[in-house]
Amino acid sequence: MYKTTEEPPHVEGDTVKADAGHAGVEKYISEIFGNWATFRPQYMIGSGNNKDCEEWFFDRIVRGRPVPIPGSGMQLTNISHVRDLSSMLTKAVENPSAASGKIFNCVSDRAVTLDGMAKLCAKAAGLPVEIVHYDPKSIGSDAKKAFPFRNMHFYAEPRAAKDILGWKSSTNLPEDLKERYEEYVKIGRDKKDIKFDIDDKILESLKAPVAV
Repeated sequence: MYKTTEEPPHVEGDTVKADAGHAGVEKYISEIFGNWATFRPQYMIGSGNNKDCEEWFFDRIVRGRPVPIPGSGMQLTNISHVRDLSSMLTKAVENPSAASGKIFNCVSDRAVTLDGMAKLCAKAAGLPVEIVHYDPKSIGSDAKKAFPFRNMHFYAEPRAAKDILGWKSSTNLPEDLKERYEEYVKIGRDKKDIKFDIDDKILESLKAPVAV
């Protein structure tokens, strides 16, 4: 929801996009309720998450497939464990007078590059990884479906939570990904039949070999 900046990370108070749905919700809440706080999450990992994050990388790594990443792979993003984010919400509930009327970036305090995420997932799985980079324009309308993260710096800092609530991040991405990989295998997703049609389209454009 933040406008692109030349000075990442985003902090609370940075300009947001006027047409962002979340901004409209925040405005409505602030006008209707006398006591409120809003939280702006980015990407999260943890049991029960209904949106692929680390799983997207594991799907390719365990099958010996290249991991296609748009652009340079040096784009910064923020990935937080749900345990970490829930502790922020708890801090706000425990200190309502401090939290009231505030906006909090609900994120961890460390960034990771897109390439770095692929490498950390491979390390968690104890497997090698082959990263390939591609121009998302080369696959047209499939670009948004090809990769689970934004192809840009998408990195915020939880400054307000630290300063106002005394919150501290506990996300340890390398260790948390080991936990996530254990569950990934436990539920049998490593053996699931998964189609990689868009990946194959990308790899064909790069003339990269595809594991069979």
